[in-house]
Amino acid sequence: MIAFIWQKDWSDLARLMVNRLIDAGHDVTTFVYGAKEQGGKNTGPSSIAALSEQAVRASSLPAEIEGAQAILTLLSTAQDIEDVYLGAGGIFENVDSTELFIDLSTGTPKLSKEIYALAAVHDYRFVEAPVDGYVDYVQTGKYRLYAAGEPDNLTAASEILNTLSSEVIEVGLPGTGVAMKLASQIALAGAMLGLVEAISFALISGVEKERLIEVMGESPYGSVLAQAFGKRIIDEDFCYGMDLSRFFNDLEKSLAAADESGLALPGLEAAHQLYDLLLLVGGGQKGIYALALIYYDEERCAKHGLNWALAQKAMDVYERAGEDGYDDYYSDDDECDDPDCNHHHGDEDPPNIGRYFSHN
Repeated sequence: MIAFIWQKDWSDLARLMVNRLIDAGHDVTTFVYGAKEQGGKNTGPSSIAALSEQAVRASSLPAEIEGAQAILTLLSTAQDIEDVYLGAGGIFENVDSTELFIDLSTGTPKLSKEIYALAAVHDYRFVEAPVDGYVDYVQTGKYRLYAAGEPDNLTAASEILNTLSSEVIEVGLPGTGVAMKLASQIALAGAMLGLVEAISFALISGVEKERLIEVMGESPYGSVLAQAFGKRIIDEDFCYGMDLSRFFNDLEKSLAAADESGLALPGLEAAHQLYDLLLLVGGGQKGIYALALIYYDEERCAKHGLNWALAQKAMDVYERAGEDGYDDYYSDDDECDDPDCNHHHGDEDPPNIGRYFSHN
């Protein structure tokens, strides 16, 4: 039996994966981590309805997780991953006979290495294989898994991984799979920023929409993104593909991992700041290419459900903040006192909003 633990916001992909495991002949037990019971109290892992009439049954942790041949996890945040694997009452404390653990989540390279180290102490096999999903993976079933771990562990996990995806890319030792996934997201964020700025510049300079998309789609530079998103940006169809809030979560993890390594990534910080602003004004359920809305005027943004008054409200809080300019927005971060500073302050920062109002 395979135990599969995921969080509700990954249900679309998890269901696709479970069905593939069933079709391959596996018996699968499913768990939703952090789901709420009817009373509203967060009880941690809780039961869900069966995903399929065949081979899937609902359970609660840890009652039936013991005895699983393999345990798969698909979680949202690094903290969730840490809690499930390393926390009090986590799966490493509640299983004895399971030998193989596969984490399909995107955490940080450091966390993956820590989980691997603890797994090795218990003689468990741990493999990280974060999902790099194409924007329409639910419809097409196409996504990559960046598998990383010790060679013997990868061999042990290969049958399950190849059942889940036709594109399993072995990257290297523990931590490198997550690093590859985050690197992919960093590249996508920078390329998307370049695409929406190029389109905004071309349109305001008088280039016809149809000609713009035709030429950019044929360009050797950025043509893939232009082909995938250019027409949707022009047509103002911003609800396709990867959920923006999920993508932003990966950018947060990328910045955290870069900070851990002492690496400054100003391009990523710029993209992160703009996406933070888009989330702030109500763009969280749109596609990642909805970044183009940042360059629209307030009236056009309102047609897509964005409310720039939310940004003004946040700016007012920022201007009333404590001595370092951030205290009342979140909490005292003891960092830069200069309200005009544009450098990254970590996860405590409010978005740097003021510079955009003169343009939009």
